[in-house]
Amino acid sequence: MGDIVTKKLVLAAVFLAAAAHQPGWAAGKSKADCYSQKAIEAEEAIRFMTDIMVSSSACQNTAAYADFRVHNRDAILEYQKALIAHFHGKDGFDRWNTSLANTAAQKQAAMPAVQFCEQAKTALQQAGALTPATFRAYAVQQAIKEGPQFNKCGK
Repeated sequence: MGDIVTKKLVLAAVFLAAAAHQPGWAAGKSKADCYSQKAIEAEEAIRFMTDIMVSSSACQNTAAYADFRVHNRDAILEYQKALIAHFHGKDGFDRWNTSLANTAAQKQAAMPAVQFCEQAKTALQQAGALTPATFRAYAVQQAIKEGPQFNKCGK
């Protein structure tokens, strides 16, 4: 049991060190850049996908993530392209995406695996049921819900 805790602490330290090298906006919502509604939707979609990636890996259910990516490939690519444009190129998007994944992994590492996987069960089931249309609808709903946290263009 002590080895698991030590591994989680080391993992968390690595992720914190990596996140410290990211620009201030990388892990969270950008306050310097404004967001279009499409960019907000895309960010919420990629956040969901990243949470599914971390959850499926931590909970040893990699098929959930793989199936989700296969079934929603076109929507994911569209959302990635929207964020590449928003972050002014692939490098900006990659920095943001890496930081996002690091943050998700830190949350996972901060709790016992059994507890994390129990909490992730619903999201993993949801991911398995999402079609491209329902994934887009989910992202739109999340964008509406989380929209007030973003600095919107044209305000």
